[in-house]
Amino acid sequence: MAAALGAAPALAQSKALAMSTPQIAALITGSPNRNHDYDFFRIRLNQALYDAYGIKADCYNDYEDAAAILGCDMLVTYTSQVVVSETASSALRHYLEQGGRWFALHSTNSVAGNQVLPQILGTRFLSHPPYQRFPVKVTKPSDPLLEGIADFEVEDELYCMETVTSDIEVLLHTRWGGEGFGNMHFDIADRPLMYKRKVGDGGILYLALGHANRPYDKPRPEYPDQPDHRGPWELPVYKMLIQRGIEWVAKRRPF
Repeated sequence: MAAALGAAPALAQSKALAMSTPQIAALITGSPNRNHDYDFFRIRLNQALYDAYGIKADCYNDYEDAAAILGCDMLVTYTSQVVVSETASSALRHYLEQGGRWFALHSTNSVAGNQVLPQILGTRFLSHPPYQRFPVKVTKPSDPLLEGIADFEVEDELYCMETVTSDIEVLLHTRWGGEGFGNMHFDIADRPLMYKRKVGDGGILYLALGHANRPYDKPRPEYPDQPDHRGPWELPVYKMLIQRGIEWVAKRRPF
C-alpha cells in the first residue's frame, strides 16, 4: 500500500515534467499561388495543435528550414505547389526514416513538378472536378483513427491522385469518375481520401479532404472571384479526423 501511495506523487511529477518540456510541431502552410485560404488553415491547425495540449507550434511557409524539420517532434502541412529543394526533400525523408510522423492535408501532394516528394508521400495530385457534394466511405473501420465513424458526405474538392507507391493503406475513399480541370478524364474508380504510409521507422497520414477558399483565393489573379467555400471544416466528423490526426502525428496513437 505504501508503495502504491508513493507512486501517485511520482506519476504527477512525471506528468508535470512532460508538460514542462512540450512537443514541438512544425506547421507548414502556404502556396506561391495563394489559391486556398491558407490564413484559415493556419488558424484552424494551430488551434487543433493548441487544443491537444503539450504542443508548441512553429509556423513556416515552406520546407526549406531543414534543421526545423529534423528537430521537430511532429510535422503538419497544408501546402500547394511549393518548390522543395533537394536538401529539404532529403531532410523530410530522413526525418521520417528516423521515426518522425507527418500529417499532410489536402493539396500537400500538389508538388510543382517535384519528382522526390511523391515517392515520399506515396501519391501525386492530378486534378479535381468542380467543388461538389460527394459521399465518403470508410475503407478500414477497424483502424483506431476511424473508431465510431460511419460513412458520411462532404462538400469539398474531390481529389484525383496518382498512386506513386504500392504501399499506401487506404482508410477513407470515394467512388467517382468524370471530368476534372485541365481537360482530364477519369474513369469510375475508388479514389483514396485518407491513407497511411510507412517510411522507415516513421510515416505519413494523408487526408485529401479540407478545401476552403475566400472569393479572392483563386489559381490566377485574372480569374473571376468565386463563391466562398469552407469545405468540411465545420462538420463534427471532420473536426474529429483533424483531432485524431494531431494525436496520431504526436505519437499519442499507434501507427
